Amino acid sequence: MDSLSSTPPLYLIVHSDHPLDPTGPNSGAEMATLNHARYIAATGRRVCLAARLRHPISHDKGVHFIDLGPSYDVERALDWADAQGTYVLLAAGKAFALMLSRRRERCVRRILITHDRCAGDSGLKPEVLDVICDGMVCVSHAQKEKLVSEGAPEHKMTVVHNGVDFSIFNPSPPSKHSPRRLVFAGALVPDKGLHLLISAFANLKSKYPDLELEVFGSSSLWSRTDYLNTEQLAAQLPGLIFHGKRTQHEIAEGFRRSGICVVPSIWFDPYPLISLEAQACGTPVVAFRMGGLPEGIINGKTGVVVDEVSPQSLAQTIDKLLADPHKLFNMSANAASNAAIAFRWETVVEKIIALCEPAKESTAQRVTIELKSLESYMRTSSTGPRSETH
Repeated sequence: MDSLSSTPPLYLIVHSDHPLDPTGPNSGAEMATLNHARYIAATGRRVCLAARLRHPISHDKGVHFIDLGPSYDVERALDWADAQGTYVLLAAGKAFALMLSRRRERCVRRILITHDRCAGDSGLKPEVLDVICDGMVCVSHAQKEKLVSEGAPEHKMTVVHNGVDFSIFNPSPPSKHSPRRLVFAGALVPDKGLHLLISAFANLKSKYPDLELEVFGSSSLWSRTDYLNTEQLAAQLPGLIFHGKRTQHEIAEGFRRSGICVVPSIWFDPYPLISLEAQACGTPVVAFRMGGLPEGIINGKTGVVVDEVSPQSLAQTIDKLLADPHKLFNMSANAASNAAIAFRWETVVEKIIALCEPAKESTAQRVTIELKSLESYMRTSSTGPRSETH
């Protein structure tokens, strides 16, 4: 990596010990890891993703997979990477792989990508992370500020927002979105606040009898037990539909036919993909001011950020949008056009590659500076006084 002609290193991405489905539905962190792998591979680099796979697979979309199994055998992946040559290690979520790689000389760069809400979620103390990693990628400024306040090494941290897979999440015209249809997608766990949305939905039904709420996801996405009786709720509230766990394509279709996507997280949500993916489909987002959520919404243009965390505030915000179809129409167009520029995975991986291959980047920058200096000298020498040599 010390010259412009150097071959890029192998990228070994080790996901946390949460199970990952290489081709099926996942929670946000798992989808982010998959997209990191796929889009880095799309640059022509060799990429291996090691994780506890939900089903065996060796290759998909340019990515080589290693199943770490129920014992989370990270050393198996590191041994494989050592046999390939030099490599960059990206630890997604957990820092365990970084620790195990300390004495592996062929590992030339160690980066932690964190999707978590506190410094300790990586499994290591911040002062230890400072020693063993070359850099940390945070998915939002809010997350970075929180981790720094807990002792994480700010000088090693870079904010790189998540992106959207536009081959799946692409817009339908605003006229195709039903203003009276709400949509939620994500894990059915208390942290995601679905119970507050259902309460708001119930309050709005008396004013808007034709209002619908489609829910995509299940508690199993986070390996948790159910906290809602979905059958009973669906029977009690006409228009409330629970789809369960569905593919990304099915969720995208749900976004494209809905007027508003509601992301009612009541915990510190670092930077959820759902908000970005809904906007990419032309669906404005309503979300609480929690974690990094506001960073992915242009308040009043591509969605609305709700300051007070309560079903009443949520219902009032949704009510104002339902009462103004013209505003919703404009928000839909704004959401799609902004997403097409702001939420690109290609841009995300460019920034990550720059962190992982700093020698190549610095060499390129040095050559650029030298060329500019040479051009400046040539312009000066061609117009200024000349001295003859003998």
